[in-house]
Amino acid sequence: MKRLTALLCSFCIVVSLFSGCTGKKADGSFPEEESSAVMSVTSESAAASKAPTETSDQTSSDIELTESLVVPLSETSELSEESSVDLDQPKAVKLAEQHGLAEDDLDGQYALFLKYSETIEGNSELGDYREYVYRIFPVVADNVEYLDEEYFFNMLSTLNIRVTEIDEQYAALYEETNEILISERCMQEFKWQLSYVVFHELMHFLDASINGLKDSPVILNGDHLRYSEFEALPVEQIDGAIYCDYLYVMIEGGAEYYQTKYFSGAPSAYKSIIDFMAGIEYIMGEDYLNRLFFSWDTDAIFKELLLDAGYSETKYRLRIELLDRITRTYMYEDEEEKEFTYSVCDILIELYEHYKDGDWKEDKAFLAILRNLNGIGIKNCKNSKYADFLSTIVLQDEEQFNKYKKAFVKGIPEKPKFESDYPRMFMRDGKLYQGVIADLTDPQTGEKYKASIIYEWDYENDERIGYEIKRFDPMVDYQLGSESEDAA
Repeated sequence: MKRLTALLCSFCIVVSLFSGCTGKKADGSFPEEESSAVMSVTSESAAASKAPTETSDQTSSDIELTESLVVPLSETSELSEESSVDLDQPKAVKLAEQHGLAEDDLDGQYALFLKYSETIEGNSELGDYREYVYRIFPVVADNVEYLDEEYFFNMLSTLNIRVTEIDEQYAALYEETNEILISERCMQEFKWQLSYVVFHELMHFLDASINGLKDSPVILNGDHLRYSEFEALPVEQIDGAIYCDYLYVMIEGGAEYYQTKYFSGAPSAYKSIIDFMAGIEYIMGEDYLNRLFFSWDTDAIFKELLLDAGYSETKYRLRIELLDRITRTYMYEDEEEKEFTYSVCDILIELYEHYKDGDWKEDKAFLAILRNLNGIGIKNCKNSKYADFLSTIVLQDEEQFNKYKKAFVKGIPEKPKFESDYPRMFMRDGKLYQGVIADLTDPQTGEKYKASIIYEWDYENDERIGYEIKRFDPMVDYQLGSESEDAA
């Protein structure tokens, strides 16, 4: 992933506030976890030229000259493409700069960016939010291999972003009608959250449109079929079909993870599942996670990941139920808490053992992810088959937590006060970071404000290497400072 050099202001969601999401069905209330905002879900020819014919009166010199002037068709095409790129590049770079993007953000996709800009400018429904749509282009450029241009640009040309009255528990929604609805309350009372909200919903938009129509896949003989294709098959051809569950963990967790990864550097909602997403990327790599999130057949890709790791159909469905409960805590708050006989940590550990070399117990960065998934105490891992070991790495009580937390805030002049218990994990360019939203005070002016703090960490020694403060006002990227290892 190309790191954005000019990030959009991002929206933060306060502990007791609300947040918005997208998906397929708008449902649920405030997530119980960390009183964080909920993001709702709504159902979702090249012409060949002949070489000159030799004549009998051509001399050897003539022939040599003729051959030297003949350029193979393939080389002609390459030259033509290079010329086109050369023509597009300065125009695209200049245009990108006008919208807060650097040339690196375009990842060489100059012609694509020009088409992207033309489509945005032709869409009158984007209004004041078109700049946010410009800023997500790096995500498109980084994942161009999944791009279905015709479908995507049709969706981009009809995307509508507007403020309206929606259920007060949501800050915004992405609807299957290709609309992002921002709540009036968010604009009136919590406008500083706007970028977080809009970027999360725009990740839903990309998820739903970049790779063609999102559909429920069925796995048949190793192929992924759209359900409409599967339904059209004769009964005698569907033996062995594997049906796939609808994965809110990838829809909502994925949207917030990519919002964090590309823009804010800290999650504002679905925090309990962000560490899980980081674990998947840590084990399987960035390319795999991009394929998982941006492909139309996400549900089938993830199911095959676990089935190939040795999961039975029953075990898979039980693990999906656990992930769903952790992702959408607000959906189950009125139900009696279910006692699971396994932990979300088990999923990552089993994937690590199957797909990654080495002993996970010796991998300090991976252990940090597992520690984050458990939080304070051993509640989340007590039923894990690895509970005895996990109990040695998690924070057992408030005293241990307070000591752990000091490593994040010590020496920072802005005196951060976290909005959640501790920073969450995410990856950029193969490196594992931690990020959290915090209340800070400008040491020079005394001004109080909210911002994301992004931590670079030495996992072998479990200590802070550096940090970056990103203050997010609408459409503004502001960095107060960073530190050296000595300052930590």
